[in-house]
Amino acid sequence: MKKYFITILLSFCFHTNFSQTDSYKKTLVEFMKVQGDYETLYSTFDQMVLMMGVDSSDEKYKDLKEEMIVNLIDKMVPLYKKYYSEDELREAIKLFQTPIGQKIAESKSLILNESMQLSMQWGMEISGKLQEMINR
Repeated sequence: MKKYFITILLSFCFHTNFSQTDSYKKTLVEFMKVQGDYETLYSTFDQMVLMMGVDSSDEKYKDLKEEMIVNLIDKMVPLYKKYYSEDELREAIKLFQTPIGQKIAESKSLILNESMQLSMQWGMEISGKLQEMINR
């Protein structure tokens, strides 16, 4: 009897943990969709396929894309859980559904690209100034 109780208890715990993970994963996917990151995963995969000279419209590559994106999301769940509760993700989703949230989502990749260029220029300036100091 004791063995059956432990088995049932463990089964319940695993089921509860999996359903919580599934709920979090769904919320994370929704969060990624409203801020544009989910679509970025698809376009990144398509770009990689094109770089390899493969026709991405081929059904087997569509299946691979889905498999790989699900795989990445599964890997990202623990990372996001480390920093955000599911309730916090839900709040962020609400933010990204507002006009300012949509503007942030639309402009973040542009800002990221431009800030990377600025950072490279800044790094070169630092390097130049350090070189001047060393040569004195």
